[in-house]
Amino acid sequence: MRPSDPKSFTVRSVTSLPFTKMPSCKQCTSAFEITSDDLAFYEKVSPEFKGKKEPIPPPTLCFSCRLRRRLAHRNERKLYHRKCDQTGRQIISLYAPGKEVVVYDQKEWWGDGWDPREYGQAFDFNRPFFEQFAELRRKVPRMALLQEHNENSDYTSNVSHLKNCYLLFSSDFNQDCCYGIWIERCRDCFDNFMLDECERTYESVFSRKIYGSSFVYFSIDCRDSAFLFDCHGCADCFMCWGLRNKQYHIANVPYSKEEYLAKRAEFPLTSRENLEACKQQFADLLKKAAHPAVWQRGRISESTGDFLADVQHCVDCFEVREGRDCTRVFSGFKVKDIADSNHVMGELAYENSECFPTPQHAAFNMNSYSGADLYYCDLCMNNCRDLFGCVGMKYAQYCILNTQYTEQEYTELVPKIIEHMRTTGEWGEFFPIALSLFGYDESGAQDHFPLTEEEVRRNDWPWYGEQEKAAQYLGPSVEVPDDIRSVDDDLCGKILICEASGKPYKIIPQELKFYRSMGLPVPRRSPDQRNKDRHAYRSPLRLWKRTCAKCKKEIKTSYQPSRPEIVYCENCYLQEVY
Repeated sequence: MRPSDPKSFTVRSVTSLPFTKMPSCKQCTSAFEITSDDLAFYEKVSPEFKGKKEPIPPPTLCFSCRLRRRLAHRNERKLYHRKCDQTGRQIISLYAPGKEVVVYDQKEWWGDGWDPREYGQAFDFNRPFFEQFAELRRKVPRMALLQEHNENSDYTSNVSHLKNCYLLFSSDFNQDCCYGIWIERCRDCFDNFMLDECERTYESVFSRKIYGSSFVYFSIDCRDSAFLFDCHGCADCFMCWGLRNKQYHIANVPYSKEEYLAKRAEFPLTSRENLEACKQQFADLLKKAAHPAVWQRGRISESTGDFLADVQHCVDCFEVREGRDCTRVFSGFKVKDIADSNHVMGELAYENSECFPTPQHAAFNMNSYSGADLYYCDLCMNNCRDLFGCVGMKYAQYCILNTQYTEQEYTELVPKIIEHMRTTGEWGEFFPIALSLFGYDESGAQDHFPLTEEEVRRNDWPWYGEQEKAAQYLGPSVEVPDDIRSVDDDLCGKILICEASGKPYKIIPQELKFYRSMGLPVPRRSPDQRNKDRHAYRSPLRLWKRTCAKCKKEIKTSYQPSRPEIVYCENCYLQEVY
């Protein structure tokens, strides 16, 4: 997230890409578009051996089913206690005990005590590729967590450069932050999503440079406020929306400093009862507020999607910051020339997941950082190049299923494997959900494409059943005082029960100290439930056609037509807030 134009949240249009064909998704049967630009990109990212391209075919699944398939292989925020299979020590891991996978602590995984080539196997042309890959992956050790350069931040993953952080995920360069996703360069922030350069911020979403504030949504450069919606450059404001460079406002009504402080004192947020009443009042206020068709800020050019910041020529992208020439990217940062990928950074890649930065000129990879010309690899790190179907490699080149080959052997064998995969229908497809190391309910797929256990098992996909496993730990509920000023330190030693899910949770001392400093009550919901509540502010990862509520012009928006929000086109919304 970067400094933005004052007219930051805008709706942009993009010229339709040339139509090619509309096949039906083999998973959900819905029709989806494949354009000539898509076909050109598949040609561009296809591997080449001895001057001959091995074309990646067009996808057989629609965008949503492709994304779900990738997300099903990604566990973002479920952590477990288990033993390191190398040392026997108790560790924290993304993989629950009993999973059919070998797990090493990070120190042992990065150490010289093992060689991933020891697990190499020759390719068997009598068996499908995915079957052989799954066999290899069950043997090769995996890192317990994906993290680096952290201090006192063990309970985190997909992170780097953290200090004193807890249950923070997909975040970097933070200190004293807890319970958040996509938190960047923040300090003393709790329970947030997609924040950048914030301090002392609580329960806020897609905001930048917020200080000393709570319940702030889609806002920039605000301080000492609470319950803001799309406000920029505001201070000492309460229950406001669409304000620009204002101070001492309540419900968008201006007051003198003395009047503001007196009225603000009538709404003390130290009490849970008062806080819940304010939440309801704010929700009622937003029913009358105008909403932009999509949330985009900064320099936006010829792009479509939602939660975008500083992007050019990005089509159907969501939660992307600093992107260019991308298509159907979800959760990307500094991305260029990437299609159908999620949680990525880098350029020239297709169907990659959790590759930060993604290998260049690469496709169908998971958890693989840097390098080039990788295909169907998992957890390959440190500038690997020219790998096919490998797991857990470091500084490697010319390997297939973790077996070392010469350059000539590699360039001769890989095309034969690709041809074999064409006959089995595997070439051009991402790893099937059935091969995921996580239950569907543990993965990011459940967040965006929720299914019941019955629906998951009907597809022969894995299910973990976390709810049933957690039930055995439930105990008697603890009465939590209504006001933070009445809470004793011993609350941190007790087990609380989430009022929404019934799951147990705890308040850590760092957390209690934060609530006291902010004057906020102890939450009655578990961190997991609070994350689910914030998830309601995320885009549903698709756009609908509806009409502007003011000028009646047709617009594309992430607000489904049946939703009650008042949605404006770009021009009408800017007229409303300026």
